[in-house]
Amino acid sequence: MNGSINTFKRGLKHRATFPVIALALLLGSLSASAQTLEQITQAREAKLETSLQELHALRESIQAERLPLTRDLNATHAKADELEDEVARVRRLKDSQSVELETLRERVTGRQREVDYVTRTLMPSYLANYEAALSVGELETVGESIREYNLYLENADASEADKLAAGLTLMADSLQQLESLLGGQIYAGNALTPEGTLLAGDFVQVGPLLYFGASDQSTAGFALASRSERADLHPLEDEAAGEIFTLLSSGSGQLPVDPTLGDALAVEQAKDSIPEHLVKGGVWVYPILAFALVATVVSIFKALQVFSVRHPQPLVIHDIIKHLRAGEKPAALELAKAQPQPTREMLVMAVEHADESTEMVEEVMYEAMLTTQPKLERFLNVIAVTAAAAPLLGLLGTVTGIIKTFRLMTVFGAGDPKPLISGISEALITTELGLILAIPALVMHAMLSRKVAGIMARLEKTAVTFVNGLSRSKPE
Repeated sequence: MNGSINTFKRGLKHRATFPVIALALLLGSLSASAQTLEQITQAREAKLETSLQELHALRESIQAERLPLTRDLNATHAKADELEDEVARVRRLKDSQSVELETLRERVTGRQREVDYVTRTLMPSYLANYEAALSVGELETVGESIREYNLYLENADASEADKLAAGLTLMADSLQQLESLLGGQIYAGNALTPEGTLLAGDFVQVGPLLYFGASDQSTAGFALASRSERADLHPLEDEAAGEIFTLLSSGSGQLPVDPTLGDALAVEQAKDSIPEHLVKGGVWVYPILAFALVATVVSIFKALQVFSVRHPQPLVIHDIIKHLRAGEKPAALELAKAQPQPTREMLVMAVEHADESTEMVEEVMYEAMLTTQPKLERFLNVIAVTAAAAPLLGLLGTVTGIIKTFRLMTVFGAGDPKPLISGISEALITTELGLILAIPALVMHAMLSRKVAGIMARLEKTAVTFVNGLSRSKPE
């Protein structure tokens, strides 16, 4: 334990001497540091002075260089502003050029549409109408130009501009042609006569009217359109033809005018004669004609028979009764025989049986009327039968004509109407003839039947008058 205390004391002794040593060392260090710091300060001040001098020199150098740089900067800014203005101007010019280019494109597109409309719609339509309006005399000249233009359009080597120029040239020529027609024009050509002969001569065209005069002055007349490209000549009379030749020779004169532009002449030429019309009706025309002949003959015969019937005067019956009352039967019989038929036969039989009873006289007169009625009504049924059968024959002809038409349609089709005309003509003509026969026959039958009924009524009245007068003359 003592040892431990000694050790502790030696430790405390060492600890007490340590701060003293440290303090001594510190004071020595501070003394050395104070000398070094003074040196450092002086060095720093010298260096600072040098730096300040350099800074002042640098500021003076900067100040000297600042003014030129400022001028250069201002010049650069000015140039930059100018360049910006130039860029803005170029941009505006570019935008303006873009707008103008777009406008030009729109205009070009619009003009192209107009050109397409003219070349593809307006011009073909105009030329087609112009070609359709050409007279048959102009087909050899102007029509050939139009055909050449149509062939030129099919040329693949030709440009659109050339095609347009050719079309405009043709339109200009057509306008001059139309203007010349207003005052009339004369040009050479050929025309077909009704006999089929081709004549050379000159055409005279005044507006839509076209005339032709032969070179040998043999014939002249209207020039009409035909199915071929040649004009059909409709000859005129000598006086009218002479006016055409006068105009061709002198260049002026008067011309006959057809206000229908040839339609009336075409209609007149299209008319058929009665035999030609009947032939077109086919085989059923002949039975209809036979019925028509029978109905006509019977109607004429019955009309002569019925309308030739005469009736006695009303006082004649009283004279006959007066003779019978006076007992003068021969005189009454002579007076009865003097009357016209069929009343004469009835009165003669009545006078012959006047002595018998009134009932007997009535029966005798009624028998005479029954004998007369079949004679008057004879052959009236023939007229009635023809009036009823004729429309049926016409209908039969119509059916056969339609069957023929459909048969021809099966062979030739429905596009061309020419082969179908015969069947249609047969269908219509038989119906027409049947009605033409039936209507007069029906009217004639009704008129003759009414006339016969009137005759029988007059006979009946005469019989009643005779019987009444005879009954008053007899005692009860």
